Amino acid sequence: MNESKFPIVIYQKPTILEGFFTVILIAFTFVPFIYGIRTNQPIYLLSIILGIICFKLFNQITDNKFTHSKIIQKTKSISFSETDIKLFENQNIIIFNWSDLEEIEIKIYAYSGRHYHNDYLCTGIENFIKFIHNGKINKYRFYIENVSQFNLLKEQFNNIILPELKKFDNITEESYINTQIYFNRLNSSEN
Repeated sequence: MNESKFPIVIYQKPTILEGFFTVILIAFTFVPFIYGIRTNQPIYLLSIILGIICFKLFNQITDNKFTHSKIIQKTKSISFSETDIKLFENQNIIIFNWSDLEEIEIKIYAYSGRHYHNDYLCTGIENFIKFIHNGKINKYRFYIENVSQFNLLKEQFNNIILPELKKFDNITEESYINTQIYFNRLNSSEN
């Protein structure tokens, strides 16, 4: 089966200065707005427009590092097969064999534009895999762009990967709720 690669999602951590300016911008935007609503003075409602302009400037100054275009990595991706997980970064490949992993948790429920529970619009970056390898916890968020990628990955897990993992006889839980896939495996030494 042809393995699809999914871009890794990395949230940027703001510096102390960026955090400080974010708090100031939020206060600058919403305090006058709330004041305008409470006192019926519509001139203060314009603070929302100024806030939006300031946030756009803030994003330009920080090189848009907090926008989707920057958190979805172009040079880092992940793929899944019946035997392993592969992480690609530039020319490097890291392979994690399923048989070497413990406490696997996978959540696949979003693609860009999906309406989840009728009130939440997914961006495709909500998916992740978390596992323990050699005593170290690894967690990778990944981006699914469209419904066809989502359905292919879901089918791959349901029909190929999970049945292979059952052969290890140490999976303790599988539940499929609204296309969410969760499963845990105990350390083989505990069996």
